[in-house]
Order: sequence, then C-alpha cells, then structure tokens
Amino acid sequence: MAKKEYAHLIKPLVAKKAPPGLYSEPRFWMEGKDMEGFNATFSFGFVKKPGVCHPLEGALVHPYDECLVFAGIDNTNMLYLGAEVSVVLGEEGEEHVFTEPSVVLIPKGMPHGPVTYKRVDRPIAHYTIGLAPEYKATPVPREAKTSGSKYGHLIKRLITYIDWKEFDARKPGPPAPDEPISYAFIADRAGILHPAENGVGPGNGDQIAWLFGKDLEGFDVNFTWGFYSRCGKWHRGGESHYHPEAEILVFVGLDPDDLSYLGCEQELGMGKDYERHIFNTPTVAICPGGFPHLPLITRWVDKPYGFIVVCLSGEHASPWVEA
Repeated sequence: MAKKEYAHLIKPLVAKKAPPGLYSEPRFWMEGKDMEGFNATFSFGFVKKPGVCHPLEGALVHPYDECLVFAGIDNTNMLYLGAEVSVVLGEEGEEHVFTEPSVVLIPKGMPHGPVTYKRVDRPIAHYTIGLAPEYKATPVPREAKTSGSKYGHLIKRLITYIDWKEFDARKPGPPAPDEPISYAFIADRAGILHPAENGVGPGNGDQIAWLFGKDLEGFDVNFTWGFYSRCGKWHRGGESHYHPEAEILVFVGLDPDDLSYLGCEQELGMGKDYERHIFNTPTVAICPGGFPHLPLITRWVDKPYGFIVVCLSGEHASPWVEA
C-alpha cells in the first residue's frame, strides 16, 4: 500500500499521565510537539467522582491564556452537566460554583485553582485548551477562599451566543448548498446548534455549542463541544475547505470507563486531492493554516460520540476550495 502523504496529520489519542500535580487520573494529553507544531496544548478526560484537580494542591499560574471546559455527556440534553463544580480564581482566592456546562477562562498570569468537584451525579467531560505549544505552570500557595464577583465574567455557559436579531430574521427552509451557513439558522432559543436536522449535512452534529473570541473575553481561539450520532457526509456545501489559522479536529467517545472507545468510524479527506483517512478510535486530525480538509463522512455509528474543534483564531473563516 502506498504511503499516504498526510498520515502524520492523523494521530490516535492515547491516555497518559498529565504533568505532576495536575490530575490524578490518566487523560488524553497533547502539546504542540505531539501535534505537528500546533500552537496550543489540549487535554481531555472524564470526571466520575467528587475530588480536586488543576492542581491537586495550591494554585497555578500559566504564561498564556487557558480555557477549562466542563461538559455533560448526556447526549439527549447538552444543557445538563450533572455535577457541582467549584473553581478558585485570582490572588484573592475568589470561589465560583456552577452546575451548568461551562467554560472557565484563565487569562495569562492569573492564579487559579484548585477545581473541586463537590458533587458528581453523572460522569462529566473535562477538557483544557492552553494557548501555547508547551505546558508551563508555576505553583503558588493558596490561602483561604473568598466570595465575590470580580472574576464572575470569566465563567461562561457552554452555549452558542447567537445574534438574536439574525435569529428572528431567519427565512424558512434549508439553505442552498452554496449558501454560507448562519449559526442563527441552525440554533434553538437555548443557544444549541442542530446542524444535522437543519440541512447542513446528514452526518453532522445533533447538538453543538460553539464559542468564539468575542464570547471568550477576546481569547484568540474558537472551539466547540458536540454530540453526534448519525451516518453520512457532514457538509452538503462543498468537498473541502480551509481556515487561515490552524485547527485540530478531535473525535472522542462518551464512555467514561473507556477512554480508548470511540463508537463510530470516520472517513476524512486531507489535502487538495482529498487523500482518504479512516479511523474508528479516538483521534485528532491536525489542519495547518490554509490546509484543505474534508469531506468528512461518518461510515457507521454504534454509540453517540463527541467531537471538538479547536481553531487558533477568535473567528472561524471557512472558505470552500474550488474542485
């Protein structure tokens, strides 16, 4: 079999130990050196019981911005977290508690942690995005916790923040194949996107939250969390597209007892000639800036799975590539 030109951009996700003192359980952990120079770090794992992490003791400071994402895994209800989570922010030790799927924004240089899972009614997913290619952290002591609202703006709900004027002006019927997809067109009033049932493509997401730099206090990133359960092509609008900035496509299962299980098989085109790559285990696909990728086709699904986009820009330009 001929060697594929872009095989180095498709990598299996392997559970490993996180840096010392950060997490007690193995998780997917990747830095830029593991992702062909992608200018960020990414980790993913499940939380199944009350406890403490990030860090296990004291607090941390990073020399870069970071997103801590806490998502439920009930694929019938993206708005359900199933846990009560506390995070301590700032030099003041200001504690914030939430019970909804949320993103905690950590500006560079801000002391943060620990994260405490006060109650876990159902396992949840927790993933991190650090906006630098190498994990770096300076431990700092954490004194008593305080209450307050100084850092409340750094806790965001894990939803899509819709332009409601655009939402109310939507025209009926699915978009034309060459028409740009409006997030308002495929959203519901709760801020959850439903692309598969709204004509984007039969294999696309059942429920998706997508946050952009404008929603993330100006962080230079946009990312998603989504549930997927259908077969077929993900996009009707064209064969492949690209982004000016690099992104990763992350495919994960929803079984908290088996990080190695995905539950589906994917076929992904890479490069201008749509070089096909097929995988059925948790995988990350790395797409450098300007690199054509797609079509993406779900070949079979045994169980619903999760999918995450991380793009290194506050916006998400996605021009189609001419065939």
